[in-house]
Amino acid sequence: MKLLMLFVDGFEDTEAIGTLDVLTRGGDEVTCASLMKRKEITPKLGRRIVVDTCIEDISLKDFDGLVIPGGPGSFRIMPNNPYIDAIINYFNDEHKLVSAICAAPHLIGRLGLLKNHNFTVHPGFEGECISGNYLRELGVVRDDNIITAKSMWYSLEFGLAIHEYFHGKESRDKLQKACQGE
Repeated sequence: MKLLMLFVDGFEDTEAIGTLDVLTRGGDEVTCASLMKRKEITPKLGRRIVVDTCIEDISLKDFDGLVIPGGPGSFRIMPNNPYIDAIINYFNDEHKLVSAICAAPHLIGRLGLLKNHNFTVHPGFEGECISGNYLRELGVVRDDNIITAKSMWYSLEFGLAIHEYFHGKESRDKLQKACQGE
């Protein structure tokens, strides 16, 4: 599968890199795209990274799913980005995977896309999600084409849930065992 992962300054390092690692090990192709009009991004912990491309240089139709890491950038920068709502709505309207972790599920929720869906989000951001059934006690929640995760602690499980969405439980179990060194 081809996945689009979005990056802005202030993204949560582990949520992006851990998820990217699991998906890549599982054989998925992940394109890391900046919403900052530049490829060099500064994550929450400050060690700059260079992503594959800028959002202006890709076509959304080329991707099977969307992955949005959380962190301060997801609530300080992304809500004001001119592309973010259109990107999320495109993937949802096409019934493609929309996934987000930590604070980032609020980007989906503020659009009303969690209505009649179970979800989780970093505690404190549930109020920004319009409607939906907030499952605070769960680390990762999949409901139809939407996968949400609560915090960086669940990054690997989030990646495994995305992998399972496309490849099934048996493939997920095999990937999880490989990641555990079994």
